[in-house]
Amino acid sequence: MKEQQQEQQKEQQQIPKDKKLKEGLNKRIIVVLLSLMAVMAGVIIFISVYSLRKVYYQQYSEKGQDLVRMLANEIDGDWLGEYAKTLEQDEKYRELKEFLDQIKKNYAGIQYLYIYAPGETSFVYLVEAETGSEEAGQASEPGDVYEYMEKDYERMVPDIRARRESQGVIFGPDAGYGRTVCSYAPVFDSKGQMVAMVEADYTVEDIGKRITGPITSIAIVQAVFILLVLFATILYIRRIVISPLGWLTGMVDSYEHGQLSGENDRFNPEDEIGSLARSFSDMTVRIERYIKELTTITAEKERIGAELSVATNIQADMLPRIFPAFPDRHEFELYATMDPAKEVGGDFYDFFMIDEDSLGIVMADVSGKGVPAALFMVIAKTLIKNRALTGNYSGPGEVLEDVNNQLCEGNDADLFVTVWFGIMQISTGDIAFASAGHEYPIFYRRDKGYVIEKDKHGLPLAIFEDQKIIDNHTRLEKGEVLYLYTDGVTEATSEKKELFGDERLLASLTSHKDDQVEELLKHVRSDIDAFVGDEAQFDDMTMLAIKYLG
Repeated sequence: MKEQQQEQQKEQQQIPKDKKLKEGLNKRIIVVLLSLMAVMAGVIIFISVYSLRKVYYQQYSEKGQDLVRMLANEIDGDWLGEYAKTLEQDEKYRELKEFLDQIKKNYAGIQYLYIYAPGETSFVYLVEAETGSEEAGQASEPGDVYEYMEKDYERMVPDIRARRESQGVIFGPDAGYGRTVCSYAPVFDSKGQMVAMVEADYTVEDIGKRITGPITSIAIVQAVFILLVLFATILYIRRIVISPLGWLTGMVDSYEHGQLSGENDRFNPEDEIGSLARSFSDMTVRIERYIKELTTITAEKERIGAELSVATNIQADMLPRIFPAFPDRHEFELYATMDPAKEVGGDFYDFFMIDEDSLGIVMADVSGKGVPAALFMVIAKTLIKNRALTGNYSGPGEVLEDVNNQLCEGNDADLFVTVWFGIMQISTGDIAFASAGHEYPIFYRRDKGYVIEKDKHGLPLAIFEDQKIIDNHTRLEKGEVLYLYTDGVTEATSEKKELFGDERLLASLTSHKDDQVEELLKHVRSDIDAFVGDEAQFDDMTMLAIKYLG
């Protein structure tokens, strides 16, 4: 029963998602298509209007030019020249006006038809055809003088001065009479002198009315065509895009709820969505396999992590870490730290009482890192301490020689360890020590400060059997310090790929020379951290300091 309810909930969740997907895509597709088609329709209508206007303007221009040329040829140029001088209206004037009136009446679209005498900067009306009742107040009388307008100088005046008829389409300026298409032609007398111009003006409004009808028809046809194309396109897109995307969404959603549903044969294998569906199905198989592998690896990693955590605690417990180490001994102060680069490390230190007046001190660094180095470190530490506690040896060098031979046995991993081992006589401060390839010790001397004192080195342990390791001797006076460390200290690397180095180490020790040994080591580590910054620690970092109090 519970499983059936869960299946119903999944189906209820799936339906709104598919519906929302389809509705969202439909709306976007419709908006995009409508926008594109509206732009196309606008472009077509604009081109149609422009083309029709150009055709009509050209027709009216040619029609006007034919008319004014005909009138110019019919008018008596000699009489018109005399009339232009006297403006005396005789019988010929009345005949000419009636002729113009009849022409204007018979030719549709003519707004103004008149004759004028052109001058350099102005022209004089000679005779004008009768205007309509709406334009009665705009008619000019014979003798009225008008200045040429700016547009006239660009178009008409050059033609008048050249004594020729209008050239092509000319749009008259709007001086309160509306924009017009102007056509004009010169009238010559018998001597060939131009005496006047005949002009016919056609209204742009009449042309606009003629264009409105065809454009309206084009717009209606376009609207019907757009709707049909839009409907067909939406059906096609729904079939090849939206429905397959809905199925694909259903597959993704079912996989999201833990069960992959849907069949790949519902998709067209030759298009991108079908390819995407196949890829998704293959991907889910790989994901399931990857999740199983990842679960196994994660469990194994957690197990290893837990074991490493235990190993870290074991290694930490093997190193002396309770301070003060010898509360009943007041002849010296002793402190040490070890910070592994990984969960476990190869560095180690040790200190132990060999007898009532002898303190054994060990600082060592195993090659490599991690678990192999840690295991080798346990063996080396145990062998050194056990051999030192026997007391049956001539000096620290003999102890390291014996441990070297034991480490060489069965060292198939070719690991090795650098060791500094010293024995301090507590009553006198004398130190006998031997170094198997380890870093030189640093001493604080009352008269010199912190200095590196070089000694005779042997090779690291576990490389060659039967090697000779020489003993060295020194002495700590009251207040002087012995500082031991591994190469992880001096080779700590900053973000600029610079090493901390010996000079910075000596400077850090010197700046904290008055501290107790515990604070001294903590301050040195703080200086190293500040120098390194965010750069990751790549090597174990181990330090030990002993201050002789006498």
